[in-house]
Amino acid sequence: MPKRGGGRPRNNWKNGAPSCFEHDDRIHHTGRRVMFKQSQNKGKNNKFKNWNDAKILFDDDVDMGASGNAQNRRGAYRGRGGRLGSPPPRPSQHKKKFITGVLPWYQITIPYGAKHEKDVILKVLLSHISPEVFIPHYFKIEGNSAIFYVDDVKVAEKLFHADRKITMPNGFKLVVIVRNAVPRINITDDMKEKMKLAMAKRYNPTTKALDLTKFHADPDLVDVFCALFRPIIMLAAVDIIAENIPDLEALNLNDNKLHGLEHLKILATKFKNLKILYMGDNRIPSVAPLEALKALPLVELYLKGNPLVNRFNDNETYKSEVRRKFPKLTRLDGDELPPPIGFDIPDDVSLPPAQQSFLVDPNGQELIKEFLKQYFAIYDSESRQPLLDAYHESATCSLAASYLNTDSRNSNSTNKLNTYMVNSRNLMRITDRDHRRRYLKTGKLQVVSLLSELPKTTHDLMGFAVDLVIFNPNMVVLTMNGVFREIMTTGTPLRSFHRTFVIVPNNSGGFCILNDMYFVTNATKEQEDKAFSTSTPASVPTPTTTPAAPAIPAVTPAAQPVAGTSQEDTQKMMLNMLSQQTGMNEHWSINCLQETGWDYQRALFIFNQLQSEGKIPQEAFVK
Repeated sequence: MPKRGGGRPRNNWKNGAPSCFEHDDRIHHTGRRVMFKQSQNKGKNNKFKNWNDAKILFDDDVDMGASGNAQNRRGAYRGRGGRLGSPPPRPSQHKKKFITGVLPWYQITIPYGAKHEKDVILKVLLSHISPEVFIPHYFKIEGNSAIFYVDDVKVAEKLFHADRKITMPNGFKLVVIVRNAVPRINITDDMKEKMKLAMAKRYNPTTKALDLTKFHADPDLVDVFCALFRPIIMLAAVDIIAENIPDLEALNLNDNKLHGLEHLKILATKFKNLKILYMGDNRIPSVAPLEALKALPLVELYLKGNPLVNRFNDNETYKSEVRRKFPKLTRLDGDELPPPIGFDIPDDVSLPPAQQSFLVDPNGQELIKEFLKQYFAIYDSESRQPLLDAYHESATCSLAASYLNTDSRNSNSTNKLNTYMVNSRNLMRITDRDHRRRYLKTGKLQVVSLLSELPKTTHDLMGFAVDLVIFNPNMVVLTMNGVFREIMTTGTPLRSFHRTFVIVPNNSGGFCILNDMYFVTNATKEQEDKAFSTSTPASVPTPTTTPAAPAIPAVTPAAQPVAGTSQEDTQKMMLNMLSQQTGMNEHWSINCLQETGWDYQRALFIFNQLQSEGKIPQEAFVK
């Protein structure tokens, strides 16, 4: 009877074959179960057809991929995102790539580098990347690692590819880790003192020149990070130079990895005598960063070796663009420049002092002062009808109005110029000839009628800027600008104006206005702040009753000759005026004046009447 619990006969094999169950029970299971399930790949594709084929799994070494022989493990590799049995990637797909960093500095880390002497590490690295050479900046030991910095991208790339390719004397491969980084910055008094001593030996007092070429590589600065491309370090260097060499005339900043120059605006205020500047072999990308240096009075500049030079197709364009920034430049990149084209004016020339008003003849000051006082006393009164005596019978007046383009207050209802816009003869907007003629007011009745329709005002008389450009017995030309306030308009807006008066003498020995050009816009913020600062609106003459006519006698009709001129000259003047105002050619203008007995007002009236009826032929306007 078999034992309780079941059992198997131990000798089931023929010919006394040993039992396969006589094994050492001390062998522990690994968690995997051996299964004799037949593979789905049947036939000739079945990898293990018999036990003799399977024997290779135990008799030969198992390839773990270190040798790169993927054929023996093809069925056991599962790639990322792939299926079981996918072939492993080729070794070339795992090759590391060097990526150039934004900063021109690279940190080199040698793990376990503390086991070797500094000279040993540097010697094997220099031998491996030969013929390239490098300067190990700020070499130090941190824990078991050796760390230093290089400032050359080519050297950094070769050191990157030297990883695990150098065998050290102890038989281990040297690990080299390269990353884009700069040393920590900590400007102390001790660092400033070292910078000062390094600059002292680089300064030439004879030429007042300071050479800071590749300043971070100076032997006296091997233990501190002093790269001038970092703004905080550059500004510290500028302060040291300004304190010790305030009369510096030449500065060499070649090969310092400079990129941005915005912080170098301070050079113009620190060094008034700086005329020579070398900035070659840096990383300045374009001409635009040079804008920060344009205030320097440079006569010599060196930029060769910067990317900005290669951005130009030809050398002449490059020189022209740089010289536009520095007009006084006579030497660029070592080449003499042709003398600049300009006016032969000494550097110490001074402009005449600014003045609010200009008088071509001081003798006209009292006359103009009295004229403006009387004219604007009437203009700011309740009625402007007395201005009829101030204008010539054939006077012309044009009003133009426009908004300030850069003023955001235009949308405010108070600042609307609607009252002026309806009569505006702005030639930039009114292009039709008939419309231009209609908006031009001719004759003193039309002129005063237009002025009377405009809002009631109070002018800032003390703020007027007056230019008397022509003053002689036959003609006075007066231009002026200022501000006025609309006293009857909601919000009492402040306006800015510009007027040009052409004044001629009359038969009575006085003067009258022949032409009045009037421009109105909104006052600027600066004008608002200064308006009526020297005189209040109450002090401006604003009589409650209609004042007497200004002391400018009324003129005779235009048909009568003006005193001091011949009848022929008067007729020529009337002919030119009629031709300009009507657009007719000289032949038709003469006929019109002759038929009216050289009565200008009547000739103009008849023209307007016939023109409105369409009775003037087109050939009258052909010139």
